[in-house]
Amino acid sequence: MIFKTLKKSYENKFTSLKNDFLKKHNSINFLKKNSKLCDDVITTLWRSCSIDPEKYVIAAVGGFGRNELYPGSDIDLAIISNSEATDVDEKEKLELFIQHCWDFGFKIGISQRIISEIHIDIKDITIATNLLELRHLSGCSNLFFRYKDTLIKKLNINSFIKNKIKEQDERHLKFSKSGYLLEPNIKESRGCLRDIHFIRWLTAAKYGSHEFKTLIENKVIEHNQYNLLKFHFNKIAKRRIFLHIITNQQEDRLLVDYQSRLAEDLGFKNTPSKKASENVMNSLYRSIRNIILLNEIITKKFMLMNENQSFEIPGYKELYVKNNLIEIKPKSSTNISQQIFDYFKLYQDNKTFMGFGPELINKIQESVNQDFNKTFKSNNLMQSKFVNLFKSKNKVNRTLRLLNRYNILGNFFPPFGKIVSQMQHDLFHIYTVDEHTLNVIENLRRYSKQKLKHEFPESYDAFKRIKKPEILYFAGLFHDIGKGRGGDHSKIGEKEVLRFGKKFQLSSYDTNLIAWLVRNHLLMSNVAQKMDLADPTVIRNFAKEVNNIERLDLLYLLTTADIRGTSHKVWNQWKSTLINNLHQITLRYLNHTQTEQQFIEQRINETKLVLKKYSISEKMFQSNWEQLGNEYFKRFDAHEIAWQTRVLLPHIKTKDTIVRVRHQKGGQGIEVLIYSIDRPGIFYKTCSFFHGIQCRISQAKIYTSKNHYALNAFHVSYDDENTIRFKDFFKYIEEELTQLINNKNLREVKTIVNLERTRQAKFHQIEDSVELVDGESGCYHVMVKTSNRDGLLLSIAQVFLKNELNIINAKITTMGERIEDHFDFVSKSSNFNRTDLENSLKKLLA
Repeated sequence: MIFKTLKKSYENKFTSLKNDFLKKHNSINFLKKNSKLCDDVITTLWRSCSIDPEKYVIAAVGGFGRNELYPGSDIDLAIISNSEATDVDEKEKLELFIQHCWDFGFKIGISQRIISEIHIDIKDITIATNLLELRHLSGCSNLFFRYKDTLIKKLNINSFIKNKIKEQDERHLKFSKSGYLLEPNIKESRGCLRDIHFIRWLTAAKYGSHEFKTLIENKVIEHNQYNLLKFHFNKIAKRRIFLHIITNQQEDRLLVDYQSRLAEDLGFKNTPSKKASENVMNSLYRSIRNIILLNEIITKKFMLMNENQSFEIPGYKELYVKNNLIEIKPKSSTNISQQIFDYFKLYQDNKTFMGFGPELINKIQESVNQDFNKTFKSNNLMQSKFVNLFKSKNKVNRTLRLLNRYNILGNFFPPFGKIVSQMQHDLFHIYTVDEHTLNVIENLRRYSKQKLKHEFPESYDAFKRIKKPEILYFAGLFHDIGKGRGGDHSKIGEKEVLRFGKKFQLSSYDTNLIAWLVRNHLLMSNVAQKMDLADPTVIRNFAKEVNNIERLDLLYLLTTADIRGTSHKVWNQWKSTLINNLHQITLRYLNHTQTEQQFIEQRINETKLVLKKYSISEKMFQSNWEQLGNEYFKRFDAHEIAWQTRVLLPHIKTKDTIVRVRHQKGGQGIEVLIYSIDRPGIFYKTCSFFHGIQCRISQAKIYTSKNHYALNAFHVSYDDENTIRFKDFFKYIEEELTQLINNKNLREVKTIVNLERTRQAKFHQIEDSVELVDGESGCYHVMVKTSNRDGLLLSIAQVFLKNELNIINAKITTMGERIEDHFDFVSKSSNFNRTDLENSLKKLLA
């Protein structure tokens, strides 16, 4: 009866506490009162079990220990004693307490701690951190304080701080090294709550208290920094409380599903240029930005406390180096605004320098706030120094990240300031525009490094041919700078480059080259992923646009760096192979400009050389090639033709369906060849088969020979190759797909009716698009843009089948949660109505 009364009282008080928070938004008040509410329950349950108060202590640890208990958080407890319980009656009472906690509905994490084992416990950094936040709940006070005093005496503070810094670095890596994600984890991501907890832990270890005011009392931070720390902690804590209440669980990922609700509850409104959800996220990113900076300053303060060795820097009287950090002397009165870019050049030129000291960072912040006026930004010397940072052979990416983190980049160059914290609602970028931009430049820098050549050998070779790498870095800086302004961001970026080049006195050649790259930064990706690279016309038109090898190499490097910088889901071996192939084919074309017939003849000769390695002479396949027709050599590249020739040597006139599978060139995915007497529904049946075994078609080349055979090649990918036995997998595809294609009853083939959008697609409301255009020789081209959905390709194939259309080429492009599919087709029916097809596809996507 007492248990039920306690539970009812707790539920009523907790509901009242939540409602009060939803009205007043006071995060600190909620956290403390929620902790107190649980204190009372835990203490009552503990005492109800008649546990000896002289032998045992129940204490709060972790977030509960620091009175920071969120609605969905676990309740971490420690039972402290002099020795392990051996008495049966004592054990049963402790077990009863734990059972009462679970029966009450608390999610508890509980451990038993013994004074004599402290030296063992604190070897584990997680346990040591947990114990620093001990808070007495019930039991012997003397025992509690004896345990806590012993803990402080045994803890090696310097070692603890060093290990916590290492642990934080590892956590940042685990969570994408960035807090500027479109769906950040507001507990664990960089610049979020864990970075503040980290500061508390270092403070508790060093000074015995995790309160922010302890940092001021010990002159670690200034009063304005103390206010910022408190303000931004409260802001992010408020969002975490909201998340837990909205989801009714411990959900720390600020998914797009919750951003609109959070914005509404916090009072954010739509503006003419941004939705309320974007405004609430921009506010969060500002907090993340401040916390990252404060975390760096405070961390470095703790790092340098026990470092005594330092040395002067020739030519810089106001500076010295300590622990490989460039630091400013305490009593220096130098106005550093004129030297700021010199300090970054100094950092670039010395490989041992790891960054800037906390006092210099503070001084830089003062200068940015006070001295970065219009006159300073227009100073030709400052502009020249800024440009020179892009010309360095070392640390270009790291320099730009620091310039952005210290608020220099967006202040000195305002167009960049416009993309800071700018969200991207396109379903494949997972970072804000500024973070994505810096990721792109980081990728470009990786291409330049000999030690990373094994990662991107083609990119490394292309980078070596680049005479002025700064062209690439500027193109990376500007390629998305026009986003968020409305209109074509590539054209806006081009205009910004032209303005920048004139203002910062770049040569007209360099300016125009950067402008061309920014204007065309999507060109290579579009051609590689949406067009048939075996078609000589495609290569010729692309080569004509690129015009020379310098622009080709620059565009190739920018394209790959850009795609790799969007999301780990977007870049894959398939896209790498496509873009590398386009680069290599165009490179050869520009070196030896060819007519279409010369291009085909070169391909035929390359194929013959490959076949010769397999001891296959020309007379063995010549008649087969004649059956396939001249157009065949425009549709497939030399390696594809060679494989298909080898497979079909004995089968060119067979009445049987031939299906063969091999690993795709480049190592990711498989290539499937289907050779059969032409009949309706082969494309549809193939889509159905691969959908059924949860594989994705990324490209389909559909060809009909002179003797009316279908020769179809499909590039197919799958999720986890570690679970696949390829010998059995290939055999299964060859046997089952053959059987399905031979089945004349199309009604038995599985169809998809419900095309459910993903949660991201529902939130972002990506516009569906169907564009149908006339091609050459009675061929049509249709492009379908929409959000990615399970079964979409199969449903599109069904529409083509119902309209009696023959697919001759298909490019299936998936970019994160968005797809852009391209189909070339001809109609078998004289009654083909293009409007009916467009309406059928639009209805399918609705």
